[in-house]
Amino acid sequence: MTNAITRRERKKREATNRIVECAAELFAERGYGATTMDDIAERADVSRATVFNYFARKEDIVLAWFTDRRAEFAHLLAESGGQGDTPGRLRAAFRALAHIFEHSPEIGRGMVRAWLQAGGPLLTPESDTSRLFTEVIGDGQDAGDIAVEIDPDRTGHVLFDAYQGELNRWATAEGEPRDLERPLLAILEIILSGIATRR
Repeated sequence: MTNAITRRERKKREATNRIVECAAELFAERGYGATTMDDIAERADVSRATVFNYFARKEDIVLAWFTDRRAEFAHLLAESGGQGDTPGRLRAAFRALAHIFEHSPEIGRGMVRAWLQAGGPLLTPESDTSRLFTEVIGDGQDAGDIAVEIDPDRTGHVLFDAYQGELNRWATAEGEPRDLERPLLAILEIILSGIATRR
């Protein structure tokens, strides 16, 4: 029984991954609005009913893709945890975020555009990424790297908003994808100049 459940869960995960991957390709190629659930089913080589069995709306596919990216980011951030001071951890975090989207820039840009068109900011008002930044800031205050008078929650939101704004500019810029890491790190340095303790 356990093996059957495990096999069933594995097949479900494989199917959802395939649907999300194919949808991401189509959103990058055609755009979010021009891609239908039928298109996604055809590309994924599954029935339309199978797509709707896992995802009621296209927005749900976009959210699933970003949920996977947030999990990837949390893993990368955890790997850097405790290594270096807080500004160094934040720089590593912003580099990791840039890497996630620059790894496959056309897919990354297409999915950010899809997220914006799907109303992503309204669908996910409280971000896991923002909470992770808040935790890093709190740890930094405990370590003496971040000024104690800084509100960790608000600063986590500021860091997330700065990252999200730069990501949106990168995704919606005309022409070939430009570098994402450099502007992300530049905006982080501006924020750090206001929150880091003077040594």
